[in-house]
Amino acid sequence: MPCNSQTRALTHGDILKAFRKGLRNGNWRRLSKRERALYMASLWYARVQGMIVNGLIVSKLMVLIDRLTETIGKRIFMRGFEKAIEILDKYGEYGVFSWAPSMKKWLKDPDYIFWLGRSE
Repeated sequence: MPCNSQTRALTHGDILKAFRKGLRNGNWRRLSKRERALYMASLWYARVQGMIVNGLIVSKLMVLIDRLTETIGKRIFMRGFEKAIEILDKYGEYGVFSWAPSMKKWLKDPDYIFWLGRSE
């Protein structure tokens, strides 16, 4: 996304690109009606005015753009990352790392984190 060093701005092309990606990957239907309305209004406004520079609107749109462009792999990885943090806290409490120090390395390995996200 084009960002000036001092102000962030979203152009119509940026918003449209994320919208199309969200339609293709199915994430558009995951948004609430209110979020979709904000997104469509912003898309129209950016088309008419050229870009959106309001910081509050840009920050809300960036959250929606992240949700629209999210992939299945990213969701799995984030779920695994949350589980890894939970395990790290719990095992640290019970002193598991004193007798299984390699477990701490596993919890930092991206492949293991992805595996944790895939397992239920």
